Amino acid sequence: MPVSRTMSSKSSQENSEDESESPSPDDVLKILITTDNHLGFAERDDERANDSLIAFEECLQIARDENVDFILLGGDLFHDNKPSSHIMLECVNLLRKYCLGDKTIEFKLISDEKVNFSSTVQSNPFPWANFKDPNLNIGIPVFSIHGNHDDPSGSTPLCPLDLLNSCGLINYFGNLSSLENIDIHPLLFRKGQTNLAIYGLGSIRDERLHRIFLKNQINLLRPTNQPDDWFNIFVIHQNRVAHGPKNYIPEQFLHEFLDIVIWGHEHDCRLTPEFNTVQKFFVIQPGSTVATSLSEGEQIQKHAGILHIYKKTFKLQQRPLQTVRQFYFVDINLSDHIDEKALKTLSNSKLEQKLDKILTDTINELLVRAEKEHTGHPKQPKKPLIRLRVDYTGFDLFDSFNDIRFVQKFSDRVANAKTMINLHKKREQNLLKSHEIKLDPDAIKISNDQFKNAQRVEHSIQTYFDSTTENNRLRLLDEKSMLAALTEFIDKDEVYALSTMVEGQIEQTQKFLSNQIHTDDVAFLEEELKRFKTLQNVDDDQANQRRRDLLTVAREERLKINGDRAYNDDDDDDDLMITQTRRTKNDDSNNENDDDDAFEINSMRPTQKRTQVSTTAGRGRGRGRGRAKATPTATPRGKRKPF
Repeated sequence: MPVSRTMSSKSSQENSEDESESPSPDDVLKILITTDNHLGFAERDDERANDSLIAFEECLQIARDENVDFILLGGDLFHDNKPSSHIMLECVNLLRKYCLGDKTIEFKLISDEKVNFSSTVQSNPFPWANFKDPNLNIGIPVFSIHGNHDDPSGSTPLCPLDLLNSCGLINYFGNLSSLENIDIHPLLFRKGQTNLAIYGLGSIRDERLHRIFLKNQINLLRPTNQPDDWFNIFVIHQNRVAHGPKNYIPEQFLHEFLDIVIWGHEHDCRLTPEFNTVQKFFVIQPGSTVATSLSEGEQIQKHAGILHIYKKTFKLQQRPLQTVRQFYFVDINLSDHIDEKALKTLSNSKLEQKLDKILTDTINELLVRAEKEHTGHPKQPKKPLIRLRVDYTGFDLFDSFNDIRFVQKFSDRVANAKTMINLHKKREQNLLKSHEIKLDPDAIKISNDQFKNAQRVEHSIQTYFDSTTENNRLRLLDEKSMLAALTEFIDKDEVYALSTMVEGQIEQTQKFLSNQIHTDDVAFLEEELKRFKTLQNVDDDQANQRRRDLLTVAREERLKINGDRAYNDDDDDDDLMITQTRRTKNDDSNNENDDDDAFEINSMRPTQKRTQVSTTAGRGRGRGRGRAKATPTATPRGKRKPF
């Protein structure tokens, strides 16, 4: 059954209207929200190949059945920024099936579309919303930002969303022209008495975006005409949970005038709006529509959300997805099942039989539960995902337990039989003897801190190299290049990133020595190598381009081996070079805006977020003919009123 919740956002003034007022459908914007669909995940797994496509189709089906005004995606529509031809074809087929048609568009988009939909290439030949194109018949528009999996890459940064945008199937927004002094222009919607501003920010490397916020270099531009009458939504695709000091975006960094933040990237479904008592906005985290990892958070029921917006209030309906493959995650501590007496008295074979029975009984119970909880939808897979995390601390005899042989008896009943069992022991402190080789104490300290604070490993490595002595640094390979390769390997499963980076640096070093060194003086050669490595270990445009080129080679090698079609791309979160175009007097963008609804760029005013909550919002750069003074960004608090 759908779950409906009604909330009220910040209101600019005391509202004297009757709270029992039932708004007219002509004044209510109805939006389906979903994120992290990861089309193409596990496409090489015969059992799970279509899971992501089936779940995404259900979201589109809900949108059509509920007669929504449009669909809003929060990033990671695709699992890869180079999806296979099959996945791209299936995505295009689904969008054509559900989003094209004769349905009347009942809202207006009144912002400057040439700014909203500026492309990542030098010029966008179609800088307008697809439903305004006279050559297309759009029934349900789709608006989407990119995520970290389908982010722009290449010398002219492109992503799969650019292709869908050029085909007229989606409206891609939230890609930036620069990462210096970022101005985010909202999509401005109007339906009857409701005004809606949607700000989008595609995924950026968390550390980089964290620095941008700290430097107050990000501006959310607001309409100058009655800004408090607008309902404001911010769509973001970043880490919400702290994985390190700068490896996430704190909610306190975001602007106070926002009403809702739709947070992509985090996969656990927390669709119920969560109120931030400091910033006074709600956070909605839709989560993923397909389980891409066997983690505990992925077993939460997946949902799509239907957001109703009327003036400054909203209502959220939660629609449980019926076609998602069931997933059950269970922790088993063997000390709760095998007591110390049994451990001492039973033979090893008897203990292994007991472990076998514990695991078998647990799995059989989950299979019975899965059968009872199956939705009955014809497209929901029959075989569930199961993950048993077994803590066998103190039971060293199970080190030789053959879990591969054990899971074979469930191969025809469980979708992930090979990865169903995860045996682990708690970390124990081992004291090093005096005659043993000792690790660098700085490295041990960094490793311990990383474990305690759940930081990303590349951040810990960077911290170590920044603080250690020269004797403990790499002598040939430069650390920044290796960290870039490690990040690519961790975040995008580029299995050849590290080896390609090492081989590339060795080749570059050999070339340097052969071209510039003509001596047998070993000490001189060592100094030259040290100097060359220092020149390589920098963070400028030339060095970053060299690293991207090597990562491109790694990606093409993977695609060649996997049999995929390789795009001639390279990858970098930080180098999004595009050229924004401005509307000129004689431009003809095939727009059908009424003159009184058209918002040019000079009707927007900047708002600059301060990272300290106690400070007041400063003035941003002016916009428009007269560069009028920016008005304060704080929204007056008023009466909260549901509808």
